[in-house]
Amino acid sequence: IPITVYMYDDDAHGLISIAEYGKEYGKEPIQVLYHGYGHYDSVLIHPKSGRARL
Repeated sequence: IPITVYMYDDDAHGLISIAEYGKEYGKEPIQVLYHGYGHYDSVLIHPKSGRARL
């Protein structure tokens, strides 16, 4: 299962993708939010609005 890692970016005023793993497996990725110190939360990014939900 692919994994996409996001992090909040002040300059972008939102989430940015910082890493992608397992794209060769070709399914919908698990999306996680990285806080910068070893802690991750799962995140769901709404496809129409682009807004994230934890």
